[in-house]
Amino acid sequence: MKQPDKKARKEYMEIVTDAPTEVAIPGTRRTVKIRGVKPYTLERLTALWLEREMKMPSDSSETLKDMSIEPYFSVKEAALFVLNGYWRIRLFYPFLWRWWGKIKGYTESQMTPIIREGKKKLQLRAHWRNMAYSTDMRTDWMRMTA
Repeated sequence: MKQPDKKARKEYMEIVTDAPTEVAIPGTRRTVKIRGVKPYTLERLTALWLEREMKMPSDSSETLKDMSIEPYFSVKEAALFVLNGYWRIRLFYPFLWRWWGKIKGYTESQMTPIIREGKKKLQLRAHWRNMAYSTDMRTDWMRMTA
């Protein structure tokens, strides 16, 4: 049987133990630490996506229109992953995304490693398993049969 390599085992242990991962922002000397994503951070990411979708016209499928509606979307996402906690987001989020997006002028490609690492820190497998187990227990599905 083939064993996982050292890198895969290290990444697994970082996720299990919630160890911070240092991520470098390309083109700068700055690094940020990413930990396991907390529930409030997921709520804010969801709100950010909903806010973005509400601004977009329903018939728009062009990328340029999307980018002009929300040019700092990737910076906002990355800021949420870096702050990752109720009080840190509440206190520093408005300043951090403006600092990175408007003053520093970080681009989407510079934010990609942060977002990629933040996605790795989501505990989605357990979430989807719990969702599958609880699907049949919803009262609206039990009562709304055809």
